[in-house]
Amino acid sequence: MGEVVLRDVRKRYGDFEAVRGVGFNVGEGECVVILGPSGAGKTSILKMVAGLEEVTAGEIYIDGRLVNNLEPHERDVAMTFETYALYPQFSVYDNLAFPLRAPRHKVPEVEIAERVARVSGMLGIGGLLDRLPAQLSQGQKQRVGLGRTLVREPSVFLFDEPLAHVDAKIRNRMRMEIKGIQQQLGCTSVFVTHDYVEALALGSRIAVLNKGELQQIGTPRDVFESPANEFVARIVGDPPFNFMLCTLVSDGGARTFVTEDGLCKIPVPMEVERKIGDRTGQHLKLGIRPMYVTPTFSAQEGPLVRGSVYVFERRETRGILTVRVGETRLTAMTDPDLKVQIDQAICLRLDPDRIRVFDPESTQVIAP
Repeated sequence: MGEVVLRDVRKRYGDFEAVRGVGFNVGEGECVVILGPSGAGKTSILKMVAGLEEVTAGEIYIDGRLVNNLEPHERDVAMTFETYALYPQFSVYDNLAFPLRAPRHKVPEVEIAERVARVSGMLGIGGLLDRLPAQLSQGQKQRVGLGRTLVREPSVFLFDEPLAHVDAKIRNRMRMEIKGIQQQLGCTSVFVTHDYVEALALGSRIAVLNKGELQQIGTPRDVFESPANEFVARIVGDPPFNFMLCTLVSDGGARTFVTEDGLCKIPVPMEVERKIGDRTGQHLKLGIRPMYVTPTFSAQEGPLVRGSVYVFERRETRGILTVRVGETRLTAMTDPDLKVQIDQAICLRLDPDRIRVFDPESTQVIAP
């Protein structure tokens, strides 16, 4: 299976630059997920790799071959679209077989039957081969659309939000199946999504995109635990990152982060202290994920942030507690059966090893 390399790739539509100098590689057998909001340029990148859009500038290589000027059928890639794009007059079997019957492929019918049987069995649609698309559920249609990509056995698979239009239960099941197939086949894949859960579940690495620019690329753990900037921190995770605008103050040699209202004071963790430099008196933005914020009713386990309960929400196997600390709101993940009342006094312990410091102007991470 092939390697994909993007070098300073740009895409312009008239005066609008949708992709701005994006570069990364997808190793052989790797699945890289491109994550970003609508309009980030995700699909434009995928279409340029597939040959469905021209590259304005930059270079794209597949298996070491420059493909900028190659037609789609010359690139040995297969793409699953956001919409199923099934032929309504064809049976499931014929929809799956269609790419193999194209004039440029002309696979023998015996081999077509073998591939269709293998892929349909893998996706659990072997009993649906005689049906028409109108007789299928949304989840079944999605499997057929996915199967039509897999049956090609190309060097590179491209997935353009293939799970966007199915309900949550089907999406969860399909996500597991795609992951299983990717691991089973060891295929090189580029997967586009706006859903961070899909990105964390499917990606060997995640490339976070915003307004056409690459914000960060790394393993799911890297992106989740060590976001490169505030945008990455916000787009990955629910409930979202806690942020606090603070001033770094020095008191007798010890430095502390203090919120603008003065009610939230957080000692500078040792790891942050080593990397933050001489920024005393400067405004900084602190961030920490709710899973690393722990509520406690004991004031003896400092250092703690003291506040009052703003709201508590139960979500299946976890609770989401929001605490008011002056003008600041901090969220913690808790036991779903936590017993609290609105305006009740409560303390929060912030894991010092998980605190991230951001520059409020550039939004880039400063430490650690």
